[in-house]
Amino acid sequence: MSAESKPSTVPKRYTIAVDFDGVLHSYTSEWSGAEHCPDPPVEGAIDWLNTISSKFDVVIHTTRGDQPGGNEAVVAWLRQHGYVGPEPLVTSRKVPALIYIDDRAWRFEGTFPTANEIHRARPWNKEV
Repeated sequence: MSAESKPSTVPKRYTIAVDFDGVLHSYTSEWSGAEHCPDPPVEGAIDWLNTISSKFDVVIHTTRGDQPGGNEAVVAWLRQHGYVGPEPLVTSRKVPALIYIDDRAWRFEGTFPTANEIHRARPWNKEV
């Protein structure tokens, strides 16, 4: 078997997409601009991110990603709160990923949400 036809022994490294506000950043304060991330992490978020980034490529998806200063603010916030993994891509674009972790999502299981269900949907840490 030639070197060209040998199967790769390096396992494929998948990408996961993680929302910033409400998943990593607790986002309990009012919005004050893309470059301001005033709140602490969600409990366990940074430890989880440090662990998971050793197994997956992590993309941080956030609306901050398409606003001036947003990407830099997210990376600085992560480092300030103890994230030591590789610098993640921060973007507002939907990237190809194995899974998306988001606090404002509807898991589609064959049934579309009604208008009322959409209006009633709230992040896990906000009252209904």
